[in-house]
Amino acid sequence: MKSSELNRIALKHGWKFVSQDGSSHREYEKNGITLVIPYHGAKEVPVGTCKHILKAIMNVK
Repeated sequence: MKSSELNRIALKHGWKFVSQDGSSHREYEKNGITLVIPYHGAKEVPVGTCKHILKAIMNVK
């Protein structure tokens, strides 16, 4: 999955964009929890990293 898709999924699930660290990582926040997603445009995110981020996105209510 591409990092741009992960960012779209986070926004869709209610995460709010907070800041961008340089040009490679974006921070999102929801209910006081911070989530950092690597941002490399069209570049694929490694499978393990992607699964971890998706799990975090889905589990915070």
